[in-house]
Amino acid sequence: MKLPFETAQIIEYRCNICNGKNRLESNLFHRELANCRKCGANARFRGIIHVLADLVGEGELTALQDWTVRKNILGAGMSDWPGYANLLGKKFSYENTFYDREPRLDIMNLAEKHMGRYDFVISTDVFEHVLQPLQQGFDNLFRILKPGGGLVFSVPYTRTAQTMEHYPGLHDYEILNFRGGKIIVNRDDAGRLQAYDNPVFHGGEGTTLEMRVFCETDVLSHLARAGFVNIRVHDQPQLSIGYYWPELMSADPSAPPLYAYIISARRPVIVSD
Repeated sequence: MKLPFETAQIIEYRCNICNGKNRLESNLFHRELANCRKCGANARFRGIIHVLADLVGEGELTALQDWTVRKNILGAGMSDWPGYANLLGKKFSYENTFYDREPRLDIMNLAEKHMGRYDFVISTDVFEHVLQPLQQGFDNLFRILKPGGGLVFSVPYTRTAQTMEHYPGLHDYEILNFRGGKIIVNRDDAGRLQAYDNPVFHGGEGTTLEMRVFCETDVLSHLARAGFVNIRVHDQPQLSIGYYWPELMSADPSAPPLYAYIISARRPVIVSD
């Protein structure tokens, strides 16, 4: 995201979740920081709600706490942040689902009750943790939406040429303690034994092993192959709500920068003859 000025300036913004007023220097913004002083929402969470507002027909500048109550709209989150999940539950018939506990939604092994059920689904920073085959997961995101339903999606991604899989062939694996650290021991689908050291973990619930770093073009391709339309990368700053971050640099100078902006898409409406 490029700001309309070159030097650091104070950005004043109103949180689109709780309506809290904030001000922060532009050079201090980060995807997982720039927290609202009132509710704690970071820039990513504000981006999620900004994009969802458009999908469900709410005003872009209206805070989530002031959205219209419409219990006829069914939505699902995948381990969503409680700060906006609790409010979504008051506004819609929404449930926050989890990989490892009830209410459970395993996007790689769907229960029949989820098929074609939701008007919107939020999947934020989940797909970097799922096993192959990846396309199956994207196909299942499509399947759980009603015709015309909207998807709000994010993963950490680069703008390099291809996705970087950390553990190719991961199939039947365990994470073990070994000499004061963690290793991954895997048997691939051909029966070969593999070992990986220095695994990368993310905080949070459920499966937190980072399997890959996506590239943007692969994400968009997976969504298109699943059948989604109106696919859009929301990479323009929305300074009035504090949705902004520059490219994210790694501690490893050889690693490509992350962009990881919010993406929206829709399942097409079925037109009857």
